[in-house]
Amino acid sequence: MKLILPLLIFFLISLVLVAQNTNTEAAQIKQEMAAIRRSTNWSDPAAAKEANAKLEALGAKLTQALRKNNAAQQPAQGNTETSSDAKAEMEMQQEMDDYSNKLWSQMMKIVREGDEGKMDLAEPLRQEIAEDYREAENPTVKNQEYLNEMTLLYIDMSLPTVQLVIDQMENYKAIQTLVITGGKNGAAVNLENLMDKAAHYPLQQLYIINFKGFVTKVPAGISHFRNLTYLALYNNKISQLCPEVSSITQLKSLYIDMNPVVALLPVIGTLNNLDTLSIAKTQITNDEINRIKQQLPNCKIIQQ
Repeated sequence: MKLILPLLIFFLISLVLVAQNTNTEAAQIKQEMAAIRRSTNWSDPAAAKEANAKLEALGAKLTQALRKNNAAQQPAQGNTETSSDAKAEMEMQQEMDDYSNKLWSQMMKIVREGDEGKMDLAEPLRQEIAEDYREAENPTVKNQEYLNEMTLLYIDMSLPTVQLVIDQMENYKAIQTLVITGGKNGAAVNLENLMDKAAHYPLQQLYIINFKGFVTKVPAGISHFRNLTYLALYNNKISQLCPEVSSITQLKSLYIDMNPVVALLPVIGTLNNLDTLSIAKTQITNDEINRIKQQLPNCKIIQQ
């Protein structure tokens, strides 16, 4: 008994020290990431590429630190129902963390590879995600810190469990990149509903992609995101942009490839910060392109 008590005290102290160290580590990583976001010249492609690589590595470290912190705060294993529930939640958390890390790494790889890579967004993960969650009864995120820290949300409308993700949307607080996709073959989607659920996000990048004939117009709810800098709408059936797009005055990159769109100038003509416009496989005429160049002389137009 005399030996057990000191060992127990030592064990408890160790748990406290681990939690304190992981909390400190997580805070330091967050500060590093914030410093990179503030100091990077995002209009410089080389600087942005280097910053994204650093953020990718730090994001993986942050997930590991948060996971260790969660583990340190869980009760010791035992035969009680509480410890069993905690173990199950930790396993679900680890699964979601691993998924998030893989998706984030894939997106950063796409950014580094350039325009062609964006056309196959998250393709290597699609089959794995579908397989992993096909049998899951409740793939939702319960950890509030996780909900507060997540900056990337991926919604694949072709997955059978997608409604469980949609039901959690309003609980996320820090989403900066939102990917909404129809998967490989397209899928039905209520974009206005999703825009309303995401209205409070500090969104900077929005992807509405690969819906094919299921999406024929840009949702008016896109006006919620006045600080949006990157908008990708490729591989849908959009014939024109809604007027609300013109209110996103911070927009720098617009990708509307593989859509039967004919004219853009009435909507994008006032977007003076636009520096990249991709219109491959659209029906925009050369006359329209020349007018865009005259009105937005600093905008690079990608036609193929």
